[in-house]
Amino acid sequence: MFKIPDRVADLFGDQAARVEFQRALLAVGQAQHYEMTYLEDGPFSEAARITHGRLHSVDVNSLPEEQRELVAGAKALSHRLITSGYAIHEAAKVNELAAEDWSELLAFTREKCEGSARIADNKGWERCYTYILDRAEAALSPDRSDEDRDAGYAVLRHFASFYGTDSSFKRRWYLQVA
Repeated sequence: MFKIPDRVADLFGDQAARVEFQRALLAVGQAQHYEMTYLEDGPFSEAARITHGRLHSVDVNSLPEEQRELVAGAKALSHRLITSGYAIHEAAKVNELAAEDWSELLAFTREKCEGSARIADNKGWERCYTYILDRAEAALSPDRSDEDRDAGYAVLRHFASFYGTDSSFKRRWYLQVA
């Protein structure tokens, strides 16, 4: 579990995602009783960790057609929620703040993620990026706290960094996540 406040839960946690994680684990027979308690009531970041740990090696193509989208979405979402938490932590460690160019960064990130979603091997990516980017955008709203805005900006930088070789990527957006 995180040793810092669970910013992933604050920004991205909701009951619908928890239920999605539970359904995906049940669909592939990977649900352990004690873990279901965490998925229902535990810290949201831990629910994402459990889901990712159980689904990361699942071959989505081997599943029945009706389960593929659910499992692929939960697999991608749980993974990127974890790395988003790391991005928030990395940015906070060096006191990096949200910048005024956030709308440009958001537009860049959405455009590149939409392109990646069209790649056949990126099952679940659209579910993942729309969920996270929509909530990062909401966190950047002027009526939100500085802490929320900084965390939302860090997540956008994290996703934009996947496309760091693109000619329209701005170097200041790069965020290394270990």
